Amino acid sequence: MNSNETAAGAAQMDRDENATDIASVAAGDAIIRVPFSEEGQAGGAETILLVEDEEFVRKVTSEVLESAGYRLVSARCAAEALEAQRTCPEPVDLLLADLVLPGTSGHQLAHEFAGLCPHARILLMSGYAEQLALSGLSAHSRDCLAKPFSTRTLLRRVRQALDKYPVDLRAPA
Repeated sequence: MNSNETAAGAAQMDRDENATDIASVAAGDAIIRVPFSEEGQAGGAETILLVEDEEFVRKVTSEVLESAGYRLVSARCAAEALEAQRTCPEPVDLLLADLVLPGTSGHQLAHEFAGLCPHARILLMSGYAEQLALSGLSAHSRDCLAKPFSTRTLLRRVRQALDKYPVDLRAPA
């Protein structure tokens, strides 16, 4: 089993080892400027609700997605995300949320969000392999994005999630 597989084999994890990882940029004292959107990378004009409690990761992820043309609404926790969804003037097309959030888990948020926005897509992310393995247990998180991730991987996985049909929570997992 390689590092891109979970013990359960249920969660699809993706790491681009040849590109700069977003989270690793924070490790140094200097800020590294990375071209967020390269020619040929898929972007879009959809609205993404990003829920990430780590400020640096939230800010950089937002910048990457906005540079690719996406409209971004960001929140630090589930409560902020649900309020942002209610007040957002545009329909939210994708919930991109961390699995580990203060107060409510990403799973719980995804389930509530799917009830409010049944046509939206959901992509959960985590830096904890155990959480990613467990994420395969729920219908709304069969695909998870492993952190740290590269800008290329982020853009590719967001585009893939947006191009899928919305998850029907009534269907068996």
